[in-house]
Amino acid sequence: MPAIENVTRRSAVYWWRRRLRLAPASAKPITVVTMVSLLTKDQPVARRRAVAMTGRSETVRMSLYEKIERDGLTADQASAIFQEEMIRYRNMLAYQHQSIQQDGEGHVAERFAQMRATYGAVNRDFADNGFTDFLGIDYVGGFDSRFADLDDDARGHLYAMLGRTPELPEHLLKEARDLLRRVGIDDSGDRSEAARQIMCQARAAAAASYADPALQDMANRMAVAATIMRPLGAAAPSPAQIVAPTPAPMFAQTAANVAADPEQWDEEDEKAERQRYARMSPLEVVEAYMSLKPKARGRATTTQAAANKPKSQAKTWADSQRRQFKAAAFLFGKSNGGKPLARTRQEDLNRFYDQLNRMPSTHHKSVRHEPMNIEDICLEAADRVEEAEKRAEAINFTIGLDVGTINRHFANLKKLSTWLASKTKMRVLDFSDYILVEEERDERTERDPYTIQQGQELFALGIWTGSPTLDGRFTKGSDGRIWHDAAYWIMPIVWYSGMRREEACKLLVEDIGEEDGVPYFDIRNTRAGRVKTAKSTRKVPICAELRRLGLLDYVAAMRAAGEEYLFPEIVPGKGGRPLGDVFFNTIWLKIKPLLLLIKPGQAVHSGRHMVSTELKALQTFE
Repeated sequence: MPAIENVTRRSAVYWWRRRLRLAPASAKPITVVTMVSLLTKDQPVARRRAVAMTGRSETVRMSLYEKIERDGLTADQASAIFQEEMIRYRNMLAYQHQSIQQDGEGHVAERFAQMRATYGAVNRDFADNGFTDFLGIDYVGGFDSRFADLDDDARGHLYAMLGRTPELPEHLLKEARDLLRRVGIDDSGDRSEAARQIMCQARAAAAASYADPALQDMANRMAVAATIMRPLGAAAPSPAQIVAPTPAPMFAQTAANVAADPEQWDEEDEKAERQRYARMSPLEVVEAYMSLKPKARGRATTTQAAANKPKSQAKTWADSQRRQFKAAAFLFGKSNGGKPLARTRQEDLNRFYDQLNRMPSTHHKSVRHEPMNIEDICLEAADRVEEAEKRAEAINFTIGLDVGTINRHFANLKKLSTWLASKTKMRVLDFSDYILVEEERDERTERDPYTIQQGQELFALGIWTGSPTLDGRFTKGSDGRIWHDAAYWIMPIVWYSGMRREEACKLLVEDIGEEDGVPYFDIRNTRAGRVKTAKSTRKVPICAELRRLGLLDYVAAMRAAGEEYLFPEIVPGKGGRPLGDVFFNTIWLKIKPLLLLIKPGQAVHSGRHMVSTELKALQTFE
């Protein structure tokens, strides 16, 4: 049999055995030999349990003996505090388990497991990191990584509860003082601080080990803790005293119980909360979702005085992602007549899918569409197409949204509905037929690159070949003048450099530099906008074709005119809106209807994919 560390076997049953040498500051070194049955004859089970016991014993020895005793508590006192709180907290968990079993909501095991995970996580964080930075900038900014063991819903629930109890560390300190008095220890000096730390460690251990089959026997578990923590010569409590202590009274209904019991609502409170979610419209559900999800809220706007941010920050939703998430709920709310999202039926999804396939690409670009429902917008677009066909006129919009856009709307709606179903009763909805491609990637990465034929069709437009008037350049032909502005330069820059749309649009005059005789674009964070990732910061040489077209002359002219932005005509009237979005809405949407070869989903970003594909084909890598 392969040897298992700290394990021996008696009559086919495995036992955990460990010899520990403890050196408390207030006593002579002590050697303690501990043996506890692992309650199994199965070797793999014994191995797992032994590892857990060894790790726990070392943690208890280091954190609850040497460290805590130095802070003012003896080993006996630390052991008493730990045992008292662990038993008391386990009783609270048992009570909560019983309450979940009796509330009639179902999913007992899943809900109780999530509750224990949440309780354990917040107490373990306090035990490991202390209390001084609670709800500070670093605490909030690193919330997701701090509680990475929890899923998104549990983190959102925990964040909301902690946000409602900013005084939690002070309440826990008061509980620690009460705990010291219960075990007969004076709370002078730093003992209350140390007791608060031990209290959270005991609660985390109780939550983590509550359902552990290796530690189900309370007598074994507490005997191990007592033996490790108690110096030789101290009287050991009997198993009966450990297993069946006098039940401690439940916690008072205060905010301090967040760490002990985040929400102790009665049935009426829970019923009212479910009814509140049941009445929410799709847009109201979005607002509730974003208020509870740290990532979805995005990054808070800071003042100039607080502009110094940590180098590493938690990833949050960008403004575009937030807008897209809200757009799905906004459109669905107009489609279902504004009824609560919780009352959604399968036929509501069917109607919404049909409307998205009949909706014009220019929907809600005009204020006229704001009061109109989705069906009226679709019918109006159909009438305009019919009239244009009768008069043999061209239209500047398409009927039906792109497949990628429809996928995104339904994927966001699915995410929102799944979250709402955890808050209130809701019908089971099948989204599989509406989401044709549901991958956790940016939809832009799924777009096809441009072909040479598509490029020839694009650059044959009047923008690059000449037109009699400025507005008339959004046509095919080559007659008249050429205007050099954003409409002229953005697509060639993307085509020949592989830059992102936003990177090209936000260029400043000072972003055009020269090194060793080679002119380049300096892609970096500037006042005009940020780069997408840290690796996106780079210098891109300006190729010969862009120089032949006169880009450097254009830069010199803009510099001489005192311009700051390379393309000032797409700078938004009010701050905050990305320049790439302005270009897309004011220029690209006029170009796209003129291109017969373009495929659904292809847009400005497809030029970047074309460059990437060509470089790979030529085996030109980083």
